[in-house]
Amino acid sequence: MAHIASWNVRGLNWPNKQEDVKLFLQHQNVGMIGLLETNVKYQKVDKIASNIFRGWEWANNFSVSNETIWVAWKPSLYTVTAIRMSDQFIHCAATQHTTKQHFHITYIYGHNHKLQRQPLWEELHQISLSIQEAWCLLGDFYCVLAKEDRIGGNDVMDHNIQELSNFMANCKVLEMPSLGAFFTWTNKTLWSKIDRVFINSLWHEAFDYTLAKFLSLGLLDHTSILFQFPESPRPPPQFQFCDMWGSYNDFQSIVLATYQIQTALA
Repeated sequence: MAHIASWNVRGLNWPNKQEDVKLFLQHQNVGMIGLLETNVKYQKVDKIASNIFRGWEWANNFSVSNETIWVAWKPSLYTVTAIRMSDQFIHCAATQHTTKQHFHITYIYGHNHKLQRQPLWEELHQISLSIQEAWCLLGDFYCVLAKEDRIGGNDVMDHNIQELSNFMANCKVLEMPSLGAFFTWTNKTLWSKIDRVFINSLWHEAFDYTLAKFLSLGLLDHTSILFQFPESPRPPPQFQFCDMWGSYNDFQSIVLATYQIQTALA
């Protein structure tokens, strides 16, 4: 099944970064992706999109942001409609064709400063009040959730983790199970976990099992997030006999009558 991904690529104007994204989409079997901090100039949108997303469809928040979030998807695998956006997120309604499941997905690129992020939390809370389907939020939140989420630089204080804690409580979301790299961003002297995936309580009603995989840091300063749908085949049904059935007075006559009916129909 085609995966969902998110990646802070920090600029897509360079041809080598465009090639990195193209290879990533092919090798990781990605059907939908959010590219963050692309910094693409408006006049280059069509040229870059035609190079990276040949045969894909896309939406972006160029109208409200210079740094830009870009959401792209394969129309053969997903139907996606961007229904709300700001300079820090794009919120979409989507359908996964293989499962026929409808869900909402929000790609996040949080600002560097706490005061600038405040509108993000307020808008996400407003969105949460209207959500009645499975909902996933992923991307670069630019804040940590625990003291262990950063090494190097200043120590993480209680007020540093309050933003994400309040967001989770207000929007009623939990972090998706994950594997892979723990720290998702580095400048080579400081390492932190600021890229995450959150889901609401309805997510597992729509999808049996999903897993967020944080790939190893490469040449870029952010790891990519690969949102996987591992196959979990159901075991074959088995008949289990309860001993208490045999204590029922009419048990043998019921079994005999049923056997005779089945034999007549065979």
